[in-house]
Amino acid sequence: MKPKRTKNHRGFLLPLLFLFSTLPCLSAQTRDYWLKTERKGTGFAFEHITVTKLPDGNLRYDCDQHIKTDVAGLNPQDITLKGSYIVTSDLKPLSIDYRMKFQVREKSVIGTCEKNVLALTITDGEGQIEKREIPVEDVYFDVVVSDLIFRNAGKKNFHLKTFNPLDIKVDEEKVTITRADEKEVEATVANSSTAKFRFDLNGQVKEIIYVELNGRAYLTDAKDAQNITYLNTADSITLMVKSQRSFPNVFKVSRARIQVQWEKIPFEEFKFEDNRQKVAERKESGGESEVILEMMKPSPPPGTLQAPITDPQWASYLEEDDYIKPRDPAIQKQAAAIVGDEKNAVVIVQKILQWVNTNVVADFIAETLTGPEVLQKRRGKCSEYAILFASLVRAAGIPTRIALGEAYSSGTWIGHMWDEVWLGEWTAVDAGAGIFVSGPAHLKFIDSPTVAGTQGLRWKLADNLRIEILDFEEETGTTGLATGISGRTYSNKTYSCKISAPDETWTLKEETKSGVLILTMSSKEAGAQFALVFFAVPPGTSPKTILQGRLNAISKMVKDFKLLEESEANIAGNKAPFAAFSQSEKSGTTIVNQNALVIDGVNAYLFAFITDQDRFEQLRPQFRKILAAFEIVK
Repeated sequence: MKPKRTKNHRGFLLPLLFLFSTLPCLSAQTRDYWLKTERKGTGFAFEHITVTKLPDGNLRYDCDQHIKTDVAGLNPQDITLKGSYIVTSDLKPLSIDYRMKFQVREKSVIGTCEKNVLALTITDGEGQIEKREIPVEDVYFDVVVSDLIFRNAGKKNFHLKTFNPLDIKVDEEKVTITRADEKEVEATVANSSTAKFRFDLNGQVKEIIYVELNGRAYLTDAKDAQNITYLNTADSITLMVKSQRSFPNVFKVSRARIQVQWEKIPFEEFKFEDNRQKVAERKESGGESEVILEMMKPSPPPGTLQAPITDPQWASYLEEDDYIKPRDPAIQKQAAAIVGDEKNAVVIVQKILQWVNTNVVADFIAETLTGPEVLQKRRGKCSEYAILFASLVRAAGIPTRIALGEAYSSGTWIGHMWDEVWLGEWTAVDAGAGIFVSGPAHLKFIDSPTVAGTQGLRWKLADNLRIEILDFEEETGTTGLATGISGRTYSNKTYSCKISAPDETWTLKEETKSGVLILTMSSKEAGAQFALVFFAVPPGTSPKTILQGRLNAISKMVKDFKLLEESEANIAGNKAPFAAFSQSEKSGTTIVNQNALVIDGVNAYLFAFITDQDRFEQLRPQFRKILAAFEIVK
């Protein structure tokens, strides 16, 4: 996500950064004031603004922003944005010195304006320098938007063009004056989200309401403004929704009906249908809307289309936008290296999917990177995977569009971005998983040739989305297994496996926690606990990558984490990564957690054996015995 003045997303671009306002209005006197931003009572950011009238009559705006975000509860990070802007007395741009620092993105933007052209020098955190010129006739720095609104309050409705230094581009905002009387001025500013400003009669912003995001910024003192904490976005700000019903294994579902509900968004803003999902029913009443989507597995693409695809009807799906950069030299060079002499469009898509999935590391960063930046940094969330994939595939001459909706994982839906490619029909692919999308694992709400084109709907759905699985059918197997416990043996039909406890002193229990199926075994006599966690993964998922991600997450959450060993085991004929780590409990006891992970197709099995540290070596054979009793039934 990005600061509000950027107007387009993280999607997922990470939403909280859109919460930022432009600056309050200016009188002839020097001003020094603070704005604090909060969502649902959590203050997570501030802006410190000073505005100075210079001896030559020009004005200098200095803005210092600090944002604290914990992305999906997995990655606390601080973001700083600092800018110094010189403008004329009528707010026309003269010069800019802007610096940003995110988790993996760092940049400075320095420039001067002459003859309606802003000449910029852009330097990234690794010292790379780029020169760029931006036409700025009738364009203002985004930092003076509030002044412009107040000065034009008599116009009622108007548009403003502003230079956005974060993305080095010109944006446009629609302004509506909703109140102007002897008490105050109110205005609504609309782009991909809606902000409502309140000014006093001196032009000072008193409050800004961020309508879709349940957030606000308000005028306050320095002490209150700087008292901020990390905003955990693991709620509806990232479109996270839990269903009461869950899929045992979403990748084995052949058909499903899913109910989606929302309020005050016209049905026409959605683009639900694709080669996997159709609208079966639709209801609208009193501002409340509902659709029931029929989800199915599509047929594989025919594989006869040759690249490049030059049909002019797909021209907009081959162009550049603010993030997707198929004409960038580094992108073109990498695309050529991946594709080689291949002309078959399906094979090209498969090659690029595999390359992006293998070469980009998943990282819940707050910033949204361009295609060339992802290629350089080799990390990011779903939006970075989708943006780099779109850049490379368009460079190879294959039309691509951005899809935004929900991804399913263990009973929870979470906002997600992926791609669709034209292969004779629009076909969904997910570079983050390295797969052609099939079935209800991805629930699409909208698609667009551009990233920004998905963001208006995305913001309107924050705190405004309900999803429920109505019914589904699973692919039938021939294992003859029935799910349940018999004696000291447990079998599972969906995950095609069975496992036995070491002896009769162990107690077995099947349970579901937060949509995740878990088999637990415990033995007071042995003094140990065991858990087998079942979950679904896309085809081709690396067990080593999954286990390493688990270790990285645990190391940030527990006290005194220490990795004791890493190796490889053979479990039920599969090579499985193995790791053991210790951690301190609240009681002061140190425990050891031994983990192993098996992936068979779309079935994943996580084995965890927990003992006190002083009994670790003594009980290690018990863990081996349990692993040896695990069987995948074909």
